[in-house]
Amino acid sequence: MGEIVSVDAEKNLVTVRESVSSPNQKGQTARRTVTLGLTPQTKLLRGKTSTSAAELKPNDFVVARYAETPTGVIALSLRAADVVARTAPAIPAGTTSHEPRDAGQRRP
Repeated sequence: MGEIVSVDAEKNLVTVRESVSSPNQKGQTARRTVTLGLTPQTKLLRGKTSTSAAELKPNDFVVARYAETPTGVIALSLRAADVVARTAPAIPAGTTSHEPRDAGQRRP
C-alpha cells in the first residue's frame, strides 16, 4: 500500500512510495519508493472500475501487486482508492451542535 509520487503515462511508469515501513536487511524499517513498469497485462483499477495510466495522479493512494524481474519491477495490478467526498452530518432543524444537555439526560 502506498501513495503515487509520479506517473509517466507515455513511458508506462508509475512511482509509488510505500505508506507502510518495510524491514530492511539490518532489521530497521524504511519506506521504499518503487518505480513500476506498466504492461498491457497490468490490471489498473480505481475502486472497482477499470481505469488507464493517464487517469492515475500523484497523491492517489494505491495497492500495488508487482513482480521483480531481471528487466525491472513490473506491476501486476494497481488499485487506486476511489475518492468519495465527505460531508458533515446534517443537524436536525431547530437544534444546534452547541445546545447544552441536562446533566441527568441519558443518551438514547
